[in-house]
Amino acid sequence: MKHNAKKVVLILMVILSIFSMIGCESKDEKAAKRIVEALQEKYGQEFVVDSIGGGWGTMNTNTLKAIVKPKDDPSITVFVEITKDLKNVFDNYLNQAIAKAAVQPITELANSIWGESRVYVANDTGMTYPEHSDTSMSYEQFLKLYPMNWQLVEVFINCERYIDSNGDMDQQGEIGKYKAFAKKLVDNKYMRSSISFRYITPDAYRRFDEAKNSDKDIFEFFSDEEKEQGKLNLVTANSIDIDEQGQIVTPNEEFLKKFDIWKEKRVKSTKLKGDLND
Repeated sequence: MKHNAKKVVLILMVILSIFSMIGCESKDEKAAKRIVEALQEKYGQEFVVDSIGGGWGTMNTNTLKAIVKPKDDPSITVFVEITKDLKNVFDNYLNQAIAKAAVQPITELANSIWGESRVYVANDTGMTYPEHSDTSMSYEQFLKLYPMNWQLVEVFINCERYIDSNGDMDQQGEIGKYKAFAKKLVDNKYMRSSISFRYITPDAYRRFDEAKNSDKDIFEFFSDEEKEQGKLNLVTANSIDIDEQGQIVTPNEEFLKKFDIWKEKRVKSTKLKGDLND
């Protein structure tokens, strides 16, 4: 009898677990449907839920998280939260749309200095999800509405023309370019910007689109390849910040310090290049 009772209890537990799983899936499906409806109503375009219940943090325990993409532009990743009662939906699509619109003009500014580069732009409003829906607004307008925002700009540069056979760079010349680029951003109303300069190998530069279209951010994609496959992708990096007044807030000592930190990688890159040419 005891044995039969245990079997009955076990069967009931399995059945309850199955129903519990079905219930969770049902809630996720309802949440996904509500998210799509809310975003379409807000922005006047269609969206597709890529995943729900991802690995990034939520505002609180009362929300579900999802990753969504515009149906007509899957290159844009939108982070969404929805309250578990399905009443409120929060998203950062405006951040992403404003950032994507800035890529081409900022690339042109960078190319006017380095000749050729690839640029990635993002907007970080911290814990604030934008409430506005006008994706055609300028970055200047966006910053007025969300003054806590930092525009994150990454400029990827083919290192081949900037590093000599000893692994050295014209550091003062590059610092001058950073400041000239910062001034161009300010002149074009891109205030409160944090700009990173990534000097990458010719092979990594050729594969920029592969990195951009991956599930990782570009820097993470190249870094992970180095850790997991032993590739050399990132050779030197530096950065400069512009505050809300358009002032450069990065001291020269910081630039020089970062050049020193990356010296070993530059030497390694020239050695590898020499070995390939032998």
